[in-house]
Amino acid sequence: MAQKSDFTEAEWRAVTDAPLLIMVTMFAAGGHGPIAMVKESAAGARVLQTPGDRGPAAALVAQIVPEAQSKESRHDAEHRKGQSIEQLIAGGISDLGVAAEALAKIPADERAQVGGWFVDIAKAVAAASKGTSDREAATIQEIAAVFDVTTA
Repeated sequence: MAQKSDFTEAEWRAVTDAPLLIMVTMFAAGGHGPIAMVKESAAGARVLQTPGDRGPAAALVAQIVPEAQSKESRHDAEHRKGQSIEQLIAGGISDLGVAAEALAKIPADERAQVGGWFVDIAKAVAAASKGTSDREAATIQEIAAVFDVTTA
């Protein structure tokens, strides 16, 4: 079973930054107002805090959760302010590639479970507002592709 010690410091940072990076990327894709963003934040946080049964990756996910919720991770996510929507989405997808590369070193079943959790976070954010827009659906597909996860 994979654990934090299987990753370098930089790899671990990329993996633990991924949940909030996904939420920020989905906020950009949604382009909603402040009330919708509150709903989206709450939905993403619920999936982050209660990831559900992640099978063989449960122990690794349990290690990711507290670090993803840390003040430092939130601070890093905020540094994307001021960019255009397209830049936010493209930058988020690109940065998620670093996390996917880090996860490539763990067993395929665990990698699929963590990637599925990440996609579930994106789906929760998108579904929290007035339906999933075409841009949100496309962004979910891009996130799924980064983590080699099939979406339904």
